[in-house]
Amino acid sequence: MSAKLGPHVQMVKLAREMALRYQKDKNLSLEPFLSHYLDEVDVNIASDTFDHLGFMESIRDEIQPGPQVAADDRRTAFLRAAAEALDARAERHELEG
Repeated sequence: MSAKLGPHVQMVKLAREMALRYQKDKNLSLEPFLSHYLDEVDVNIASDTFDHLGFMESIRDEIQPGPQVAADDRRTAFLRAAAEALDARAERHELEG
């Protein structure tokens, strides 16, 4: 499967959609909402036989806001938190692998 059509593309879309929902709904707490997103990533990792580390890195590369993006909105905060959480999981995956 090509990188353009890989399952990470759906996870990038989901992260962006969830970031927009997080932006609009001030009642959403970051941690449980982020946990839900990461559960979805885990489901995809568990159901596939491809490069798991590459999968997480591909998602992170696409959702991580650039350094020039201000972190003062909730959408950016969610995307940054998701990218950082994926980095942490990728590091654990490397240590366990």
